[in-house]
Parts: sequence; C-alpha cells; structure tokens
Amino acid sequence: MAKQLGLLEGGPPPPPEVATPREAKPAPAKPVLEVLPTLKPWQDICAGAVLGAAIGDAMGHPTEFVQSVAQIRSKYGPEGVTKFELYWDREGKHFAPYTDDTQMAECVLRALLEAGTSDLDGAMQLMAKKFVDWAVEPQGGHRAPGNACLAGCEALSRGEHWSSAGKPDAGGCGSVMRAYPFGLVFAQDVRRAEEWAVHHSKLTHRDPIALAACAAMAVGVALLARGEPVRRATGEMVGAACRYSAKTACMMAAAIDDARTDVGPEVTLDRLRAWAAHEAISAAVYILERHPDDARAAILEGANTPGDSDSIATLAGALVGARVGARALPVDWVRDVERADELMALALEL
Repeated sequence: MAKQLGLLEGGPPPPPEVATPREAKPAPAKPVLEVLPTLKPWQDICAGAVLGAAIGDAMGHPTEFVQSVAQIRSKYGPEGVTKFELYWDREGKHFAPYTDDTQMAECVLRALLEAGTSDLDGAMQLMAKKFVDWAVEPQGGHRAPGNACLAGCEALSRGEHWSSAGKPDAGGCGSVMRAYPFGLVFAQDVRRAEEWAVHHSKLTHRDPIALAACAAMAVGVALLARGEPVRRATGEMVGAACRYSAKTACMMAAAIDDARTDVGPEVTLDRLRAWAAHEAISAAVYILERHPDDARAAILEGANTPGDSDSIATLAGALVGARVGARALPVDWVRDVERADELMALALEL
C-alpha cells in the first residue's frame, strides 16, 4: 500500500480521511512545547505545515513593504532578518504576529474540518460564511488584507454565489496563501486536493493564474506530506498549474531551473516579487528546491525578499513544513508565533 501511495519507506502513514460533516469541537489548546515531543508521524506533518506557514507569515510580516534587500539589511543587519523582528504584547502574551494570510488559512481549514469532504458546495458555502465573518471581525484584528479578498467577501455578503464572487481578473496572491490545507485534508486524493483548492479560489480570485497557483500549492503539500521526493512534487505542481494557466506553469518551471542551476535569490526573488499569484507560487517552488530539508533557511529566504515577503515565507513554510514536520522547525519560533497553542490544536484535529 505504501508503494501504491508513493510513500517513502519510513514516512508518515496515510492520514484518515475526513468524510462527513461534524459538529465543531475544537481540541483544548495545550502548551505547544508540551505537545511537540508527543506528536505521532502524521500529526508532526500536519503541525509542520500549519505552524510552518504561520511562522513564515510572522517572519515576513515586518519586511513585506520594504522595497529592496539593501533596505532590509540596512534595517536588520548584514544578514537581514534572522529571527522574529516584530512582537506584540496583548492579553498578557508576548508573540510574533502573523497577517491575514494565516487568518484566512485558518478559516479554510476550519471550514473543511467542520463541513467534511463529501460535499463541495456545502464546504464552500461554509467557507464563504467564515470569510464574510473574517472580513467584518477577523481573529486578532485586521492585518492589511488585500483588496481582492475584501471585494470577494463583499460580494459574498451580498448573496453572490461562491463560484462567482471573486472578480475574473483577480490574480493576486491572496488565495494561494490559504490553499495549503487542501493538501493536508486530501493527502490521499491529490486530484481532489487540486479540484477543491481551485474552486475555493473563486470565492475571491478567479483569474487563471490564481486558480493555477492554488492547484499547484495543494498538490505540492499533499505529495510532500505523503513523503514524495521533492523533484516529483515540484514537477507535479508545474503540471497542476499548467491545467489552468500555461503562463504560471512556465514561470514555475523557470524558477525551478534557477534553483537547480544555482541562480541566487538576489536575482530570482527580486524578479518574483509575489504580488501576483503566479509569481508567489514560483518563488515558493524556487525556495523549496533550494532548501527542501531546512525549514529555517527556507523561511528566512522567503522573509528576506523585497516583494510580498510574508506571503512567500508562508508558502515556503507550509511546503517545507509538510515535508520535515513540526519537530524540525526552530523551537523558539514554534513557541513565539502568534496563537501557537491554538494552531497546534487545530493541526491535531487533522
């Protein structure tokens, strides 16, 4: 069976499939550092993706609108960002805050867990409700959300069907950042991970480059979580993207070639600023190919970019986190990221 699923020997077992709706009963949040050593293999993988994404988001938060690597290094030192540089103190907690990327990804994951995976329309309707609620009163407050996400939520609140709420030319990176949960939930059914991720993008982003990026992200997380080799995962990601946007697939392939021929990030990640979806997913596969087993290096490379750094680091953190697991993430980053205990508990629901 492991061979049929493409699992590497010694890799995590296939996850149980979430098949039917269930009442939402969030697991009690225990201190994340108490839970970390007790994780079973599949739990470790899920927590790696969820926490890796949130950590990347928080790491890139303060550099998102810095215009050049030189400016980042001038502000944070010759190596740029090497740790969380932004901390908040709220309700007696000291933490590194993430952005709307993680807020919306949590909405997606909770909708999938609550609605189940047997009814696409029902899951998307619940997701739409959570998005509208997020737009009005997001967990932790507003974090400079993108215009396309807000426009989609406004259309949903007016009663627009989820499949047409996003504008047809909305091709920003707002939907791909929240697409990784489909790869975890549908790790045993990669085509369904792709299909549902593409449909979910339509709530806010319907441009083909956004659909392609979401397809690629879901496929990549699913394959990496199952223990597939990185080169197979990135190849399948390009193939998934090509089913919706040849332009996106070509951009991803060029980024992969850059990584394999040692073109440095000062070139590739300066070109791929990631404000658009096809640039974001291309930056992510570039970093994955360069640092497949080093979550710290992958996240920092994403954060030290002159473009949409929190989004690039989010994608890199989710992809590499799905490959290496939560126990391979820097412990102090796991401890300090916003709502680490709650995110760990959410990952364990998978």
